[in-house]
Amino acid sequence: SGSSYYDNVRPLAYPDSDAVLICFDISRPETLDSVLKKWQGETQEFCPNAKVVLVGCKLDMRTDLATLRELSKQRLIPVTHEQGTVLAKQVGAVSYVECSSRSSERSVRDVFHVATVASLGRGHRQLRRTDSRRGLQRSAQLAGRPDRGTGTESEIHKDRAKSCNLM
Repeated sequence: SGSSYYDNVRPLAYPDSDAVLICFDISRPETLDSVLKKWQGETQEFCPNAKVVLVGCKLDMRTDLATLRELSKQRLIPVTHEQGTVLAKQVGAVSYVECSSRSSERSVRDVFHVATVASLGRGHRQLRRTDSRRGLQRSAQLAGRPDRGTGTESEIHKDRAKSCNLM
C-alpha cells in the first residue's frame, strides 16, 4: 500500500525480494509521479538487486467514458502505453505490463508471469502479447532452447531450487 501509514512497515517486506511490482493507475495520470518520487527510490534503497516490473493497472478505464469526461475537465487523458513504456525505461524496469482485473483475469496472471520470469533472471528479455496465442510469449527464445509456448512451467520446474519472492 502506498499509504504513509505503512511507510515504517513496508521496508520489512523488501529483504530477499527477487522482483518488485511498481503499480500505478492508468486512469489517474498523477500516479506516475509517485512511481518516480516514492517507489523508485524506496525499491532501490531496500532491494537494489530486485528486478522491477512496472504495472499499469485499470487498463479498462483508459476507454471508460466517465473517466475520459472527468479527465477532460482537467485537460488530462489516461496514461498511454507509450508513457508507461518510457517510464519503465526511466526507472530501470525490466518490463512494462498493463492489466485490468475487471475485464481480464488473464492480464493479471500475465503480470505475475512476467514477474516470475524476471525473478528467475530472465527479465531482460522483451515480453509481449501475441495475436496468434493468448498469454505472454518471449519475442526472443531463451538461448539454445526451442520454443515451447511460454515455457513457464518447465522453466520454473527447472529452476525450482531458486527462491522467488515477489514484493
